[in-house]
Amino acid sequence: MKKIVFLMLFSFTSVFSQILEIKNIQEIKKYLNKYELVIFDLDNTIMEPIQELGSDQWFFHQMKKHENSGLDKNVALDETLKDWYEIQAITKVKLVEKDIKNILDNLQMKNTQVMGLTTRDYDFSLAAIKQLDSLKIDLSKTAPKKENLYFKNGVLYKKGILFAKGIEKGRVLDQFLKKINFKPKSVIFIDDKLKYLDEVEKFCKKLKIKFLGLRYGYLDKKVNNLQGFICDIQHKNLKKILSDDEAKQLIAK
Repeated sequence: MKKIVFLMLFSFTSVFSQILEIKNIQEIKKYLNKYELVIFDLDNTIMEPIQELGSDQWFFHQMKKHENSGLDKNVALDETLKDWYEIQAITKVKLVEKDIKNILDNLQMKNTQVMGLTTRDYDFSLAAIKQLDSLKIDLSKTAPKKENLYFKNGVLYKKGILFAKGIEKGRVLDQFLKKINFKPKSVIFIDDKLKYLDEVEKFCKKLKIKFLGLRYGYLDKKVNNLQGFICDIQHKNLKKILSDDEAKQLIAK
């Protein structure tokens, strides 16, 4: 189902910009060959933890838990980031869908420019790269830039991944492309959150770059049905994180 469709005309040329909803990764195949730069979000798009603890949805659960305990929103965010950092350093991950690996491999074999764009900051870059390595995914193979880059505002580009440090993804992508002196004619961006697609679309419109955003909803049901009590049990022992089934069995006793 189409989420947003825009058609914009500039003088005698047309720049097409749209955001579509997709429910599985196979749906992106029909679009990929039509775009010069292919960008993937990481969390809940390429990969996810093997258990609920440490997932994107757990992050918001944990932050809300801190806020409900009386912490200021900014303090709650800091505390959640500390928790998340600790978990990301040790958790194993899996592919959101198995087909994503083949899709990435095929794009890179065709020498299509592919990169990652995540809200994670540089503190989480090593964990993200280690997690992707465990899945045999290397986003630097055909990325627009091979060398690592560090920006004054804390944004990091490493191993083909732009770590946005919570800054608007559109602004960060603009900053990166200017730095490497590259203006793609077209961009396709796959992300599970509409907010970030909107941010990149705004940037592409400004520079008259053809844009397609794909709001990837494969994990929507799982996200919406997070069982926070399972995460709370898993969080109590990080030396050996319980699986979701093990945590459920412990509760049932």
